[in-house]
Amino acid sequence: MRRTLSPAYGWLSLGIVLPFIAAANAADMDLPTAPKPAAYSWTGCYVGAQLGRAQSRAHWDYTTSNPYTAFGNVEPQKNFGADFSQERWVAGGQAGCNYQLGGRWVVGLEASGFTNPLNETKDNHFDPFFNDVNHRFNTMITTDVLSVTTVTGRLGLAVAPDWLVYGKGGFAAGRIKTYGALDPANPAGLDWKDTQWHTGWTAGGGFEYRLFRNVTIGAEYAYVRLNNKDHVGTVAALDTLPSGAVVPANPVLHGVSADIHSVMARINFYGLGPAAANVGQSPVFTGTFSSFATSEVKFASWTGTRGSNVFAGDPGKGYQIYSPTTVGINYDLPSELKVEARFKGGYVYARQQTSGQGATYDGPVDSQVSLNATLLNWESVRPTFGVAMNLPTGNAYLPYNQRFARMDTDLVEVGAYGAGFNVNPTAGLVFGLNQSTALSVSAGYAWQGEFTREGIDLAPENGFGIFDLKRKVNPGDVFTGNANLTTSIGKAVLLTSFAYMSESQVTIDGLATGRNGARYISNAAMIYQFDDQWSATLNGSWSYQGKNEIPGLAGGLVTEPKNSNSNVVIGSIEPGYQVNDKLKLAVNYSVLWRDHNYYDPVEAQFVPAKLKNSVGGSIAYAITPTASIEFRGSHAWIRQDTGPLLVTSFIPPAAENLPPSMKFQAWFASIAATGRF
Repeated sequence: MRRTLSPAYGWLSLGIVLPFIAAANAADMDLPTAPKPAAYSWTGCYVGAQLGRAQSRAHWDYTTSNPYTAFGNVEPQKNFGADFSQERWVAGGQAGCNYQLGGRWVVGLEASGFTNPLNETKDNHFDPFFNDVNHRFNTMITTDVLSVTTVTGRLGLAVAPDWLVYGKGGFAAGRIKTYGALDPANPAGLDWKDTQWHTGWTAGGGFEYRLFRNVTIGAEYAYVRLNNKDHVGTVAALDTLPSGAVVPANPVLHGVSADIHSVMARINFYGLGPAAANVGQSPVFTGTFSSFATSEVKFASWTGTRGSNVFAGDPGKGYQIYSPTTVGINYDLPSELKVEARFKGGYVYARQQTSGQGATYDGPVDSQVSLNATLLNWESVRPTFGVAMNLPTGNAYLPYNQRFARMDTDLVEVGAYGAGFNVNPTAGLVFGLNQSTALSVSAGYAWQGEFTREGIDLAPENGFGIFDLKRKVNPGDVFTGNANLTTSIGKAVLLTSFAYMSESQVTIDGLATGRNGARYISNAAMIYQFDDQWSATLNGSWSYQGKNEIPGLAGGLVTEPKNSNSNVVIGSIEPGYQVNDKLKLAVNYSVLWRDHNYYDPVEAQFVPAKLKNSVGGSIAYAITPTASIEFRGSHAWIRQDTGPLLVTSFIPPAAENLPPSMKFQAWFASIAATGRF
């Protein structure tokens, strides 16, 4: 998901300490020793079932003039494409065999399949009868991915006797049916259909847990790419040429491709090999598990000379209560492997109290899940692999005045509440340059799924200007490259990073509406420990985004003449005092400067240029060695500059610009509790 950069500004977390149980010491007596159960190998064959969600996209490229883009051989050629997108439940099955090598590594081969991840019908927005009062029809087109089959190799690591983590990749094939028809039905000979097998590739990964001796459960993510292939939709209609000759109308010739992301829960039944029987002890596992949970409540309120609609003149105010929860599980196998799993979800109550813009959002926000693995086999180089997913548990469709519940992310913690299903795999390397310095480089690619957002209805019969339309927003994909350097010099620890982001075009209802310029982000932080009690943390960041591509007057996208994006500079300092081994006090100051106004077409948010100063403090207390609580609070002053976005008056002596200069004040408070177990 795209997010506008903003500093924490003294945020504190508010939450409830999660209970945890300490292990009791054994009594000083001799007890009979129970026999240690034998472990089971992962070697063997299995069959199973899977159930989950798939997010699919398909694209058509018309390669000839046809009755669905122009009327046969008569009209000039019009070559438009078509995009389809859908998220739905899918089910399937799998069968395969594993072989556990001498250590913990497991290799395997698997065949799997699932049914019908995409079946969408849409209006092609072309009337073959050119609005003839006697022939008013729409051309409806459909893509139906009937089934998907894969054959993959698997490489896994048995991180514990009953846990297997694996990656997979290989061949994919899908059966795709495309068809078109007039709506309402008409015997004009323009209906057609065609079904083809498409080949491609797949990649993914997952885990299995041995529930019983012969039964495992698990979860798996997979990406499937079905390559482009021509479909031919033959119509029965005839055309009459200007010469009077009658010829068959052109077929609907179109190239079709599809992309599918799936997340599946799986169950496997072993019974065709050694895994069904006791094969003795597995290799000795010396890894350890650890976990933590953080629960927070964050409160923010603001008042200003305008509300969320910066083009309206009413003084504004609003507040937000945001309660996120983060759970993490770590597995550490010394000198071999480190695995980190994270889940974050949250609930928000946001209230816009500006006159004429009153709105409330009360519900969950999107959730994030990530899994990262670092190989520790080499002393100075460590490969890292990971995947992060955004789960659309929030709501992106806020019709009517509810759209005003979205707020400036410089004034509250959460600006928007939902987007699509996103998947972001990454890979990188960590280099140990010396005993105190590490350099990491990584790259990732995020597939961002389509979501529904409100749009303005301009039809007079529906109440001109009402925000109730459902529009499909495809935010495009994002490539990211990162470099990070960490080092310690005496009493100081330095952390620096640089990121480059390149994004594909954004489409709304299949129409290209823009493409964000390349983004560059740099950060630096220093933690300096003066003595056992006094310390200071300094942070600084700078980001820059190049020119966007915007819709041109003649169609298509063109580069904007002036860069509408922002330079954003953020800085903060936080000196702290460790009162004792449990209590720490700190104060902080931070500043944000954004030099241009910016409109985010994905989240439908206008972010004005501004200068923001914030002052606050924090109290952290360690309740036990494994549980802590922290209170934070701050106050901010914001001045938003006059924006040359829209001139509203040309009458001398001066023209008025919108948005005008604005002033805001904001208050932040939070409490957070963390438990480690």
